[in-house]
Formats: sequence, structure tokens, C-alpha cells
Amino acid sequence: MATQVYDIVTAKAGPYIAGIKLTPGQTTITLTPEQAGYELAQGTILATGAPGPSTPEPAPVLAADRVELKRAGLATRPTAAEFAGFVQQRGVRINRYAADIALSADDKGAIAIVTNAAARVVTLPADWAEGETVTVRRGGAGAVTWALGAGATIVLPASKAAHVGIAEQHAEAVFTVLSNAGNAAVWGVSGATT
Repeated sequence: MATQVYDIVTAKAGPYIAGIKLTPGQTTITLTPEQAGYELAQGTILATGAPGPSTPEPAPVLAADRVELKRAGLATRPTAAEFAGFVQQRGVRINRYAADIALSADDKGAIAIVTNAAARVVTLPADWAEGETVTVRRGGAGAVTWALGAGATIVLPASKAAHVGIAEQHAEAVFTVLSNAGNAAVWGVSGATT
């Protein structure tokens, strides 16, 4: 990660620059461009043009790593695994549709319930990112089938190669983007298909 040396404008700087505590008499600081952006805008530092030492990329987050959070001004330090568990406990968004739908960003990670007595079509877009999912539930008596947006494809097991819809009322299918090179999402589907 590239860094640069910046002069500290002592008259404007407080005890911290970009979250780093300054030592008495410190006149320069080494920051990444991301760290320096706000401070440059505030006028607390000036670019010198001198490159700083390269900093190594941080290692991937491990389940045992601690995350520092502030609540009511007090620090708490859950592990990354505890924090992930908390995030996963949040309620799942439920979107209800009675007409044909083209899935949008609002449907990512949600349950889309399609409820109608007539047949409806759910279009899978080509621009969702790898790993993004949606659960589609057939809430009404009408058939729910899927279509592919321009550039999107779907892969199915050989035994389900002819499947194009959700099997029956109150059944659901989970659609997941398996890969995407640009606007060419490759979707996978699991669940009650027909």
C-alpha cells in the first residue's frame, strides 16, 4: 500500500491526525491517500511529495480477530465471528410482488414472494455480483417461472436441465450468482424447481 509523507499544520492540527495520536513536537506524518483525504480537505496537513515507506497489505480477517466498536461512548471488542453472527441475526427483508418482476438491488439478500392467481415471471439480472442471492417464493396459485436478463445465464444439474420454475404454491428457490465477468451473471438455483 503506497504512502506519502505530509507536513503537519500545527496551528490547525489537534492531538490526532487520521486517527493516529501525534507525539509532542511531531512535524510530519506518513499516510495512505485514503487516510490523508479528509485531513487535506481540513487543512491540517500539506503534501510534501515525498513517498513514504510501503506498508504491507493487512492479512485476511480471522474469526478470532477483535473488532473495536463504540456504544454510548464506551468501547466494546467482539471477535469478528461474534460480530458476523450479530449481523446475520438481523431480520431478512421480505419483498412482495403481484406482477412480473425484474429483480433489482432491493431484492439482494431478500425473500421475494410472488403472489398471484395468474402465472408470473421473475427476471434474473446480469449485473449482480458473485455471491449475491435472492430467495423467490411462490406465494400464490399462479405458476412462477424465471427468465434471464440480457447477458445472464443459469446452470442447472443435468437432472433439472429442463426446469424453468418453482414447483408449487408455498415452495421456494434460492438463486445465487456463481460468477460474473462484467454484466454476465451466471446464476445457480436450488430448491423446489420444476
